[in-house]
Amino acid sequence: MLQVKAPSTVMVDERKLAYDEVSPSNPKGTVLLLTGLGSKRLGWYKQLDEFGKYYRTIALDHRDTGDSDYVTEPYAIKDQAEDAATVLVTLGISKAHVIGISMGGFVALELALRYPALVDKLVLTATSAGGSPHVAAGPEIQAMLLQRSAGTDLGELAKRTYTHIMGPGYAQSHAEEMEHVADIARYKPQKVEGYYRQLQACAGHDASKRLSQIASPTLVVHGDADPLVPPQNGQYLAQHIEGAKLVMYPNTGHIPIVEKAVEYNRDVLAFLSS
Repeated sequence: MLQVKAPSTVMVDERKLAYDEVSPSNPKGTVLLLTGLGSKRLGWYKQLDEFGKYYRTIALDHRDTGDSDYVTEPYAIKDQAEDAATVLVTLGISKAHVIGISMGGFVALELALRYPALVDKLVLTATSAGGSPHVAAGPEIQAMLLQRSAGTDLGELAKRTYTHIMGPGYAQSHAEEMEHVADIARYKPQKVEGYYRQLQACAGHDASKRLSQIASPTLVVHGDADPLVPPQNGQYLAQHIEGAKLVMYPNTGHIPIVEKAVEYNRDVLAFLSS
């Protein structure tokens, strides 16, 4: 059974944004974790405690997800970046290492471009610059993203989705992990309209022509078998962000934070302390 502790919250424009925080007594800095489309802060279950041994580590629920408030109007990735910036400023954090996966990577890019002084190091995981250079998923995967309707068991949907977007054979050989993924999806299940607002924001993401402006030291992490955000997208980011380092995991799909958690945590922590 999934044990979820009550989150901390920040008010942004009269909206509640929820987050979990783990910190050692003498942190080396702050880490902000930004999750992907349809996901919540709980998706960082293999990172929060581990990073929290060394850094003040904050895992955020985006608007429209988890314990954060829903909105009614459409929004863009830049608005989610504004949310993240406001959380940092409200919590008195002048600079943070920002780690994003998938849609969270879009938000992390936008945050680094709009608020360079707030972003120390940047970790872009299974994500894309968007725009015309973006290499899209195949039609089957794209169609799967649109399969949301009221009354769907989000746990079963999450298992089915993850089975398709993780590396070959991962889901079949990690049944316990998949049940945990399902439990997370069933906690504060995302409303259909909230999911589609997020999807619409993702569709408008384009940082491709501004990558040269990113001043933060950047690590790009990608799976070479990612069917949702194909690996060419990670390669593009690494080639166009000055000084960026690329780590490509073999036989790994779209969720390296779970599929390759040990390696991911090791590589990210090494990058942050380098």
